[in-house]
Amino acid sequence: MKKYSGRIFQWGKKNIVILMYVLSAVFIEMVSVLAVENNPAITHPFIELGILGFIACLIGLVRKNKTRLGICIVLLLIQTILDLGFVIVYDMTGQYFDYGMLSLRNDAMGILESIPMNFTAFYAALFFCIVFIVFGLRAVRRNAVLEVNVKNRIISAGAGLIFLACSFFAVANNNSSTVDKYSKMINNSQGSNYTSMGIIGNVVNEFAKGIVYTDTQYMSSDKIDEFLYESVTEKSPKFGVSSDNNVIVMLVETFEWFSFIKSEEYPNGLDLTEDQIKYLFPNLTQFYDESVVMTNFHSREKTDISETLSILGSYPTDAYVDYDFEYNTLPQTVPNLMRTLMDKNIQTRSFHNGFKSFYNREKTHKIFGFESLTDSYDMYDMADKMLAEGKLKETSMHDYLSKGERNLDSEMIETCKDVMFPADKRFYTYITTITMHGIYYERDNLKAHMEKLRSVYTPKGTEEEAILMNYVSTVMEFDKALGVMMKDLEKKGLLDNTTIIMFGDHNCYYQQLSNYVKDIEDYDTKNYYTDLYKVPLMIYDKNLEHQKIDKFTCTADMVPTILDLLGIRTYENMYYGNSVFNSRESVLYSRAYGIFVGDGIVCRSLNNLLYVSDMVSEEYQKQFRTEAEELIDEIRYCDQVFYQDYFGDKKNYETFIENMKKIQR
Repeated sequence: MKKYSGRIFQWGKKNIVILMYVLSAVFIEMVSVLAVENNPAITHPFIELGILGFIACLIGLVRKNKTRLGICIVLLLIQTILDLGFVIVYDMTGQYFDYGMLSLRNDAMGILESIPMNFTAFYAALFFCIVFIVFGLRAVRRNAVLEVNVKNRIISAGAGLIFLACSFFAVANNNSSTVDKYSKMINNSQGSNYTSMGIIGNVVNEFAKGIVYTDTQYMSSDKIDEFLYESVTEKSPKFGVSSDNNVIVMLVETFEWFSFIKSEEYPNGLDLTEDQIKYLFPNLTQFYDESVVMTNFHSREKTDISETLSILGSYPTDAYVDYDFEYNTLPQTVPNLMRTLMDKNIQTRSFHNGFKSFYNREKTHKIFGFESLTDSYDMYDMADKMLAEGKLKETSMHDYLSKGERNLDSEMIETCKDVMFPADKRFYTYITTITMHGIYYERDNLKAHMEKLRSVYTPKGTEEEAILMNYVSTVMEFDKALGVMMKDLEKKGLLDNTTIIMFGDHNCYYQQLSNYVKDIEDYDTKNYYTDLYKVPLMIYDKNLEHQKIDKFTCTADMVPTILDLLGIRTYENMYYGNSVFNSRESVLYSRAYGIFVGDGIVCRSLNNLLYVSDMVSEEYQKQFRTEAEELIDEIRYCDQVFYQDYFGDKKNYETFIENMKKIQR
């Protein structure tokens, strides 16, 4: 025994640089996971340990200790940069890396901004790198050149292959049930991606899943048809009340209740009186007072997914509609159904106060059924043309984007109002705003709003309050845009026959403003978890009296609600949500964040609860599980619709149109 222990000691002494590298790499990974998960433990580290073992064995083939040290330093620095990058992505968005994000890489680079970040993980990783270098240099001085004979190289290479095989086996094991990923939505008991596999392990696993372990087993058309056309939606009490109306849907970027509502839910909101709120937000206040207000509406998605859900009503797993299905046929969207079932001559146009290339909108909005998408470049041309024709004394649309600021929503509405809201034809208009998009700093084009805010509110001088005030000034700008729209509709005599749906695409996660105002300290806290994602949804319609609906609702409910108001019956299994005017509550499944959300419940899988409020009854928990299981079935089949481009088949398309017309009779 003494003989073998002596050999092991001598081997360790000679390979101290490699051993220290492995240890340092493990510590760096654990510190990075700690920064995201508040816990350094990695429960299934086999992918990463296998890779580390393989690298260590490769380095063991090198004779010069100095060369070994150099390789290890480079590898540790690369790991530190990569880990920091994924920590920053999570810090900014709350998302774990998945393979589909590669499609969004250009968009992601377009929105990276200078925001306050926690560099604790980076400094800790740098500390381990420095310690490694110091001790590594000492080891190099003691043993400059090591004996690496043929036998040692064979052993090292063989061990490396074993480690690599272990890593491959771990990846294969993680993805062995990829085809039945829907079962994981019910039974998966593992923690988050980083807690389970570590950051680098998750990255390797996602690349393997995206490249090798793809879901290629398609269902038959008969099986899909049987499920999709299984049941028809029930008519709500408000069914068809807006059947003759125009429709305006407004996705209001980063819209939060606390911007213009005073409530105990927002303890760190601005201390404004009701009169001051009405003074600062006259149009939003009036819109709220005259609308159907969903007080318990939640969104837990990024803008592109929220936008798609509000037009299409479903979303695929492990893919992005904007990039992976840009040529699909989607007859089930709101604009396509309105044209097919109500008025083939209806104008369907979308408007975005940014660039149409962002999230590939210029392609996907066509398959959604929009005849055109108007972006900022188009708006600049429209304003220039009106100026040249003498219709304007000065331009109505300034290019603030090129100056590093956001364009103004009021200028978008002012410039495009005659195209957005034509008086001579029926229209479905979709508007995506931009002014309220973070980060929140004082902007030159919002000075007038900030001065108005300061005229009624005296700042206390904290950094968090300054961020909030800058955010509030952007909402004041949207209030101005809303006023321009409502006045134009009223002037044209369109207000009485137009339904306006206004919603927030997600909570204000920028600079963790939502956490601050709602007094939720930690991004993944267990306190008031679901309240973090509660944002506005309001429906204005002269045929609907002002009321508040308190049941749990989510972004997936928007399409069923719009179709319900228009008097269009649909097939329940094609959409993830329910009409807000029905008694049935939905369950939110977040494609971006991989969680299920209910009223006071959050879970990673149905058997892996993250949070259950003390106010949630056992009866509701059972109801939540039942609804979630039905939703998972819908996701399973809707995935097939996307991945197969199911309605791209002429027979399937014609069957859908025929069935839709049949259930309207």
